[in-house]
Amino acid sequence: MIAKISSSENLAGALGYNFKKVVSGDASVLLAEGLYANPGGGYTMEEVLSDMQVAIPKKCRTKNVVFHCSLNPHPDEKLSDEQLTQIAQEYMQTLGYGEQPYIVFKHNDIAREHIHIVSLRVNSAGEKINDKFENRRSKRITDLLERKYGLIPSTPSKEQRTNAPASQEHLPLDNIRSEMAQTLRGVLMHYHFCSLGEFNAVLRRYNLAVEEVKTTYLGKQYDGLVYVSTDDKGNKVGIPIHASKIGRGVGYAAVQHKMKQSKQSIKPFIAGIRQRVLAVMRTPPHSEEDLLTRLQEQGLRCMIRKNDSGRIYGITFIDDNLGIALNGSRLGKGYAAKQFEAYFSAPESNRFLDEKLYGHLSSPWEAPKGLAHSIPLLAEGSDNPMESILDELIGDLPLTTGNDDWKEASWQRKLRRRHRLRLKRRKG
Repeated sequence: MIAKISSSENLAGALGYNFKKVVSGDASVLLAEGLYANPGGGYTMEEVLSDMQVAIPKKCRTKNVVFHCSLNPHPDEKLSDEQLTQIAQEYMQTLGYGEQPYIVFKHNDIAREHIHIVSLRVNSAGEKINDKFENRRSKRITDLLERKYGLIPSTPSKEQRTNAPASQEHLPLDNIRSEMAQTLRGVLMHYHFCSLGEFNAVLRRYNLAVEEVKTTYLGKQYDGLVYVSTDDKGNKVGIPIHASKIGRGVGYAAVQHKMKQSKQSIKPFIAGIRQRVLAVMRTPPHSEEDLLTRLQEQGLRCMIRKNDSGRIYGITFIDDNLGIALNGSRLGKGYAAKQFEAYFSAPESNRFLDEKLYGHLSSPWEAPKGLAHSIPLLAEGSDNPMESILDELIGDLPLTTGNDDWKEASWQRKLRRRHRLRLKRRKG
């Protein structure tokens, strides 16, 4: 899926381009958020333009207030109106425009159906919506949406990733690192987790795994991360690659910051996920596959970890829409791995039915569409000195992935600091 984003100051022009196609029968309105619908349930150019103009404060310093985006699935992709609507909602929510008024048009004037979205780049207070690294963030979001909905990839690099993981053995190392960087940054942007185990549970879907490594240098211990490709069963099939070789924003300091940030951000959603898990666990256990199916009906993926003897020692629940991964124990003591082991080994005494221990099951919880409005995204990277030290310890092999030459950027910052220091000394 390819996204093309533009900005302008001509709101009437952006809306007129799309409504003209609606009038001619070459387009239709799929969705309108925060806009008035006439009694017939439809939308007109005049009404939508008036609503959006009212939403723009009179004292607004931003010149290009219009956000106009086209989302283009692969030409061979055939998506229903419901799927296109869901994709548009998730895209806008994750990009940061979910609370803005916007309207979605489906164009069918050419063989390749696609959608156009018109919104505003300023909120009701006149503040500009954050558009920093917007195109880069948009690319990560479309990549995640392609994987989530099983869409046909639109770029060669993603086509390579649909091959079996073993095929990476014949790919150049730079290609593997580039694909890892693209996937990892998309995951770190969308998902929220509080431990490496939960991070690994998310990465399993993308045939990746992460491990912590410790290095001692001059008597001091430094921590780092390595990433490795896996097969569909979670077995390692590639060569471990240190985070410093993959690029900026996926190293130990960045992941630790993400986990610290997530601990506070996920708190409002734990109770709702717990209720959904409890609703499933109070039904009679049949098999592990049956449990996974019923959890999926509740919008949850489940990763169960077992030891060599087949005993459950870990369980993680993942809500892909919310972008949350929670170990069972994070839901409460009654949801630890040993409780699920007992759930299967002694089905006649289902502890989850005990209301004294687990309480009364309330009405089903309706999850919000996304977390982008309440959870801040991971920064594009940080100048943490720990990562710089680890880079020196592990090596200096450059990663050339377009604009990701962060070591060169770091060196330029260092030179600028030296220059400013010299100027201060001369003035002194």
